[in-house]
Amino acid sequence: MTDWSQLPYDLVELIANQLFDVVDFLSFSAVCRYWRLVYLNKNWIPSHHFPWLMLGEYTEGDMSIIQFLSLTRFKVYNLPVPEANGCRYWGTCHGWVVTLSQGFPIRLVNPITRVCFNLPQHSTLRSQGWDCWAGVDWFAVIQNVTVLKFRDEFVTMLMYDQNRSLAFARHGDSVWTSVLSSIPVHVLNVVSFKDKILALARGGMLMLIDIDGPDCPRAVCIASPPNNNGKGLQGIYLVESSENLLLVIRYCYWNVVNFIVYKFDFFEMKWMPLMDLGNNFLLMDTYSCTSVSACGYFKPNFIYFAKHNLVSLMLHRREPGVQNMIVYNIKDQRRASFQINANPATGYTCPVWTTPALW
Repeated sequence: MTDWSQLPYDLVELIANQLFDVVDFLSFSAVCRYWRLVYLNKNWIPSHHFPWLMLGEYTEGDMSIIQFLSLTRFKVYNLPVPEANGCRYWGTCHGWVVTLSQGFPIRLVNPITRVCFNLPQHSTLRSQGWDCWAGVDWFAVIQNVTVLKFRDEFVTMLMYDQNRSLAFARHGDSVWTSVLSSIPVHVLNVVSFKDKILALARGGMLMLIDIDGPDCPRAVCIASPPNNNGKGLQGIYLVESSENLLLVIRYCYWNVVNFIVYKFDFFEMKWMPLMDLGNNFLLMDTYSCTSVSACGYFKPNFIYFAKHNLVSLMLHRREPGVQNMIVYNIKDQRRASFQINANPATGYTCPVWTTPALW
């Protein structure tokens, strides 16, 4: 019988570097004490960080349970995350889930370890000259939240109010800092790209967000939208992919969802149509889009879009907890759809992609 604890440390470290699902890392650490020591030392870099799809919430007794779908195993994991009870949430690529509630601060929550950090209070936001947000419905005010890794620190970007104004907070800040603009920008997405923060405004206008300049943080337009008639537009996304900046448009004709991908040409300063993602595929939800390196049976040039189930509940009265995943090949424009059945049923669910982390 093989004594796994006798393998050379470098070889065990090499095995760890081939894993890409958080469940594999947990199994790896449980082999023996020696392997767990390699895991705890954290001096290895996994080859992939594969996101999970965060589904709906249900309650067992007094415990809030969040359902997560791992596509690498196509298995749903039920994790107790009381910190997300009754919250609206957004996924991130950095191990955190952003949670929003009416009565508590916006939080960064690690659903695996349940470590959480409070972000500045909602009331420190400023909009249209208002200094008081008493009685405000925060679920309606805050439209989108994302966490960026910018110059070796985490920055949380928040899009709020009907004009989708932009504010940010670094780790440890006590207030939200507003980003100024000479024109209404209506920010949809924000990404960190090559030591810059870039934002996508309504229609596809590309903005440079300067949060470290000598003046107040501000947004400056650097490129016009791509040539697109906007017919059937349902969503527009900004995403970094293998050192390329992409814009993805999601639109729908006759209840058929399609996608168009553009790559930004920094020499010409304009968007160019793109039909090849290289060795990457895209994971998309209502709020965000993430680029992931192809692995296993996840092939390049596909888009996996997790739909919410609001329309099916309203029009077809299906059982709660049913969502659809749309799979789209950007090369041949073929698509497929399959159901994701959360069990037990959870009612209305707006699934989000998030990358789990163990620390």
